[in-house]
Amino acid sequence: MRFLFMLLALAIALYAAKPVHDMTVGNWQSVTESYSPNHTHVVEKESLNLKADHTFDITILVNLKKGEHFIKDLEVKASGIWKRHITTLVVVINKIEVPFAKEVSRTITRRSLEALASTYQAKLKETPIRIYKITYLDEKKLTVVNEKEVSTTYIKFIPKPPAPKTPVKLQ
Repeated sequence: MRFLFMLLALAIALYAAKPVHDMTVGNWQSVTESYSPNHTHVVEKESLNLKADHTFDITILVNLKKGEHFIKDLEVKASGIWKRHITTLVVVINKIEVPFAKEVSRTITRRSLEALASTYQAKLKETPIRIYKITYLDEKKLTVVNEKEVSTTYIKFIPKPPAPKTPVKLQ
């Protein structure tokens, strides 16, 4: 009986020492594409990296094209803390970085670029505390609904390991 009790206590101790896995932790990505009546094509790629230490970073990459005018990879970044309670996810933005673009056509004025950057930066600034309802969560997919009832679906980004290098035999 004593042996059984010690075995049970050992099993409970080992189970309690095991780190708890939260499926919300990971790098989640979402892509939104839109076309406006004035023939502007906008692609927004959002990467939400929820870390195990309850910090996060979010990166929004915007690609815009209208005729010969284009902006490639306008990058807006923010970071902060997050907490999840059952089906509620709360995200608090603490820091927003200065946006920059990797490539801009010569036909885009600096003023237009700054206006677009401030529009995306304002999206992060105007709601620094976000409360989402998790409507779906598994190992590969996360769907949340914000306070305005807008649903966003994220797919977990799992980087592929690089292919192993095969040694080259020199003769």
